[in-house]
Amino acid sequence: MEPEKSSYYNELAIASLTIGILSFIQLFGLERSITAVVFGILALKRIKQDESQRGKKMAMAGIILGIIYTLLAIIIMPHAIELAKSIINNAK
Repeated sequence: MEPEKSSYYNELAIASLTIGILSFIQLFGLERSITAVVFGILALKRIKQDESQRGKKMAMAGIILGIIYTLLAIIIMPHAIELAKSIINNAK
């Protein structure tokens, strides 16, 4: 009888998903979204090397959330800056 392989979730996959979700909670969470992508990529590499680790879907979700937030921030940031400039100019 073969001993059962212990399988556990990769901690970077969990961190990637968590940070990806948290980047949407606060405005301008760009540094968090980039961190989610990096952690997700690192988690996928570790999971590929060690088959006893789980969390591929969590890592992928963290990467996707991080990319979505980054793209949204890049699109919205120039508009937010222009709005801030107009508010400052109108306040003078």
